[in-house]
Amino acid sequence: MRGADRGRGLHQATLHLGRRPLATSSGPFDVDFFRNLANGRVAMAITCGRLGGAEPLLARVHSSCLTSECLMGRDCDCAEQLEGALATIAAAGRGIVIYLIQEGRGAGLTAKARDRMIVQASGNSKTTFEAYAEMGLPADLREYGEIAPICALLGIRGPLCLLTNNPDKAAAVAKVLASEGIPLAATRPILGPASTFNRDYLAAKFDLGHALDRPDGAVIGALPPERVRVFEPTILPDAPAFVLTASYLLPVGLPGSSEAGDIEVAWFRSSVLLDRETGRESVVLAKGAAGAGEGPPVSQAAQRLTMSLFDRLPTARSSSRAALVEALVGIRERGRGSVIVSCDEHPRLGDDDGAT
Repeated sequence: MRGADRGRGLHQATLHLGRRPLATSSGPFDVDFFRNLANGRVAMAITCGRLGGAEPLLARVHSSCLTSECLMGRDCDCAEQLEGALATIAAAGRGIVIYLIQEGRGAGLTAKARDRMIVQASGNSKTTFEAYAEMGLPADLREYGEIAPICALLGIRGPLCLLTNNPDKAAAVAKVLASEGIPLAATRPILGPASTFNRDYLAAKFDLGHALDRPDGAVIGALPPERVRVFEPTILPDAPAFVLTASYLLPVGLPGSSEAGDIEVAWFRSSVLLDRETGRESVVLAKGAAGAGEGPPVSQAAQRLTMSLFDRLPTARSSSRAALVEALVGIRERGRGSVIVSCDEHPRLGDDDGAT
């Protein structure tokens, strides 16, 4: 593995901040951090092995998904695609995952949560893409401009084999790579497991032309156990510094109560709060009286946790995710309670959590 360094260059508006080792569930990787100085966004490149050479390099361009990667939500396949890409790259001995912070297909966390709120309020009769259209948003707002300078800074000249199920993403990535003269040689699907909790989401993507297995028409998507309704953003009476922008039911995978170690899915009300002063968003996961209605009172949250960039990755060690699991298991057992989760998207190059 390449050793850590203190950054080594600027290409276009993208600055290389530095590198550190990363222990993942698939083995050791390096992670490089970048910042787009034009828009302030941070990106990560998770790499393994030799990046140069004439043979196509396995590559995944992955957009962040807080709900599955940090909160263990089971209503999409994003975390599984990330884990699958890292496992595929580790098996090949070389490759890269470029991780971009762009929630909700580039529309943001609130739009993503309101998408789920609209879908659940319809009894899953509306798709995620129809929900975006109802909000006046295009189906996909993601941008891939950072990819080419990241490859240039890492000395990648191609060709690449892109791990994706989305033909539109492949076309967009190929166009960006062409600006650096990097060819896209091929694409390979990267499939995550289907379940009743993400069945409708995957079916919507299949209908849009993604390279997925045809959904089983006999399998019905799981409906939330509580009523979900669509509402306009509102200031919280008990915490006027916050605006409640969305609320829906998130199926969360937690360790089962048996010694077998199986994962059991529990529903938590997931509410997005916007701090009116800082503009930062956080998520409240709640059950019972604290999770009744459209959103829990902030004052009732028993615990507050902050997730780092590393907590978004399938690392071998994540103290914040372990603390969240412990909190949610306790809430599940009590049948009531809540926890507030916020995100820190600043690179912490000196932290030990998740490093080898």
